[in-house]
Amino acid sequence: MRTLIIDNYLPNSPQLEHLYNVIKDITVHTVEIMEYSSIHPGEEFKQYDVFVLSGSQHKLAESEVFESYLNEGVFLKNIKKPVLGICFGHQLIARAFGEEIATMDSKYEGYYIVNKIENDPLFAGLNDKFFVTESHEEMVVDLPNDFILLADSPNCHIEVIRHQVYPIYGVQFHPERFDEKHPAGYTILENFFKVATW
Repeated sequence: MRTLIIDNYLPNSPQLEHLYNVIKDITVHTVEIMEYSSIHPGEEFKQYDVFVLSGSQHKLAESEVFESYLNEGVFLKNIKKPVLGICFGHQLIARAFGEEIATMDSKYEGYYIVNKIENDPLFAGLNDKFFVTESHEEMVVDLPNDFILLADSPNCHIEVIRHQVYPIYGVQFHPERFDEKHPAGYTILENFFKVATW
């Protein structure tokens, strides 16, 4: 199987290399990277089985930013394969499905608690509350149509979403950033790839 990481970061961002290394460690899949600007209209990516959408320094609450990611948004509207959107990638999924992104009162940086609302294979082995790394100052305003809210937090109402039919997930936090005291992110990534191979 082949996993494609869609790179939404600015060029030469160290965060992308870290994400790539973590994904390579978790999955036995071939893992490749493509910059978001290389996506062409109507591209189907039939050669790939799983997709991970990275974070970004860009701000989707700025209307002109989504224009730069329009081809990725069209792709997301039509994909039926497993997708995991991380932070900006999560917001991009929501934006592609018609929801707005808003700027928060302050930036959240560090480990914060998330509350599980629905049972889902993504949360296998986790308690109802778990700590993950947040690094964002924007959030999804409302739950997109055809999606289920899986988790929230005191700071952000929409932390984890899943499409009602397809294995398309969005997480507002960064599961690839974890440590020994806060391993939930690693567990979530492991669980996602288990779901992706079912």
